[in-house]
Amino acid sequence: MVLRRGFKTEANGWARDLRAELGVAPGGPLCPRTLCSHLELPLLELSKLEADAMHVAFYTTGPGRKDFSAVTLQHRGKRWIVHNDAHDAGRQASNIAHEIAHALLGHPIEALFGADGKRSHNQDHEDEANWLGPALLISDEAALFIVQTRMSVGDAAEFYGASREVVQMRINVSGARKRVA
Repeated sequence: MVLRRGFKTEANGWARDLRAELGVAPGGPLCPRTLCSHLELPLLELSKLEADAMHVAFYTTGPGRKDFSAVTLQHRGKRWIVHNDAHDAGRQASNIAHEIAHALLGHPIEALFGADGKRSHNQDHEDEANWLGPALLISDEAALFIVQTRMSVGDAAEFYGASREVVQMRINVSGARKRVA
């Protein structure tokens, strides 16, 4: 994954600025649902989607549960995020933050499938959202706070409403341990 020059700094800026807009401390927890509301991005849970019940069940309780995390759709010129509420809370936060990242970065909404029937996506856009989404959940300041206070990864995941994997990743990529040492 090669991100454009300055993107990581830009992502940290987004995390800081959005916290400030919401009155959250730079190292404080940022709820992705609250952020959706602030950004006027409608958020819909998959289980509440008015669709074929068998299809919804496949993705919420069946073998397809791992296959669907979230997607951004467009209806009448407005972005909507549909996320799989069958996932655990930390995973839901990551899924939603990833889709918020696409919106913040102005990524166009792609067709879900290409002419070949395969899922379509722009890898550069996915890489950017894969970086910004976790940065929104665990800012650099949050990673430093976690390390400075000797908070366990599990406790930090609970405090920030994120997955353990995202907390650990953000501690690692921010260099928080080296910066605090």
